[in-house]
Amino acid sequence: MKLIYLYTNLNWYRLSLFKSISKIMDVHVVILNGYEVGYQGVEYKPDYQGLNITFLSEEDSHFSKLTSILDQENFDGIVVPSMNSAFYLDLTTRLSHYYHKKGKTVLYFWEYWPMDVGKESISKWFKQQIRHIYTRLNRRSIDYFITPSMNTYSFYQRMNIPSEKLIRCCNVSEVEECEADIQIIRNELGIPNDHKIVLFFGRLESYKGAAELITCFSKLQNQKWHLLICGPGSETVQPLANNAPNIHFVGSVKPENRAMYYSAANLFVLANTYKGKVEPWGLTVNEAMSFSLPILATNATGSAIDLVFSGINGYVIDASKLEKELPYYIEKILSDDELEKIFGKNSKMIISNYTFDHMAEAFKAAVEKGLIQ
Repeated sequence: MKLIYLYTNLNWYRLSLFKSISKIMDVHVVILNGYEVGYQGVEYKPDYQGLNITFLSEEDSHFSKLTSILDQENFDGIVVPSMNSAFYLDLTTRLSHYYHKKGKTVLYFWEYWPMDVGKESISKWFKQQIRHIYTRLNRRSIDYFITPSMNTYSFYQRMNIPSEKLIRCCNVSEVEECEADIQIIRNELGIPNDHKIVLFFGRLESYKGAAELITCFSKLQNQKWHLLICGPGSETVQPLANNAPNIHFVGSVKPENRAMYYSAANLFVLANTYKGKVEPWGLTVNEAMSFSLPILATNATGSAIDLVFSGINGYVIDASKLEKELPYYIEKILSDDELEKIFGKNSKMIISNYTFDHMAEAFKAAVEKGLIQ
């Protein structure tokens, strides 16, 4: 049983998925559009030794050339690319119809779900509608939709995609655990051992909510609590901190160093807003939970509905009420050592049920279903 997986980059979390799939079936990963290995300014050298991976140029990624390359292989299923641009709307549609007619099992995997009506701009609304039209157009030629979140699952149901075509699997990201010395981070940033750390990981784009987090955190005025902002683009939000000594801008963090920051933290916050887009998933939530951290995430975060249970391992905050709710819940958790400990323990227990091997099984099950039909 062989799977062709068409993808657009080689982030570490997808690399781990490819490795898990390769343990249970033959998989050929094809990276499209002349992708150059790297990650947002971070020196990133992925270890894909042992995997069957091919990097195609932009020219070879167009439909006619791509199919001529793929047709040289004998395979059972194919994962078509996410429809996240005009190019991929066209390519994925043509590939889906082409390989469905050839009797291959066509799979589609993406975390996408739309913003609620009224929260998007006119241009965003228009783009969403185009994507929805293409989703409906492809629902017959795509045999199975791998749905990584309940938000995505609900979206496909609204697109009238039959439930038998929807295969659930929770999105996964794992940070390689190591003997992380939390003292290194505290020493570098001058944070005493009896002080607490709130952690943010992500690109500092407006919809990620870093600006709102900084503003809300500043209101707490507790010098024994520190906010760590990790991710590229800190120059866009750094002025909001007003040079506060307990707000630290770390910049991009190499994948192999992420564990040190999660290990040093007491609370993880992903305060996504509805500014321009929603967070399709938010893999940093998975990562933080694996390090036994309580979680604060908004309802604009895709993973919140699947992984964050209010009063169990953190709280889901209304993205429209950040100014009121975010300071309240940060203070609630950091002021109660026992609550922080219980939430962290529950996070670890919840996330232990979701692994790359579980994700890989969903892809295998889809291909097997296609072979039976």
